[in-house]
Amino acid sequence: MLGCPEVPVQTSLAIYTLDLLVKSGAMVTIAGNNAALGLVRTADPARHYIKETADLDATIGGLAEKKVDADICYVFIHNDTGVSYLATAAALISGEAVGIIFGNDAMALAQQCDDASLENIWAGAVHNPKPIISKVIMEVERWAASNS
Repeated sequence: MLGCPEVPVQTSLAIYTLDLLVKSGAMVTIAGNNAALGLVRTADPARHYIKETADLDATIGGLAEKKVDADICYVFIHNDTGVSYLATAAALISGEAVGIIFGNDAMALAQQCDDASLENIWAGAVHNPKPIISKVIMEVERWAASNS
């Protein structure tokens, strides 16, 4: 799940995570608002990585109505709204919901997630995704191993 793409690393983190999930055998849908989906589609115009996209609000509605579900939902978070989306996903899906937190307020947002018992990984990545990449790799490997 992608919210407003204000922080530059979000799009590259999303596509990187997508690639890891696809390599682990997962079928992946990227849900996001129009701006976030526009950026990921622009970054992958031939759709080498991106196969399915969906409107974020429609996806939340589908989850609430039990029309769709997920084994894993990674929510990309850089503000309070992202924490709310993570809490919503955690409440609605039958699988796991994990926040991938980045940006200048990553530590405080991670604390909000911890206080609400929401799974998350975090790093203060804003322009350079390197501080959080190894955590994303370990998280996707953990999830893939738990589902093999």
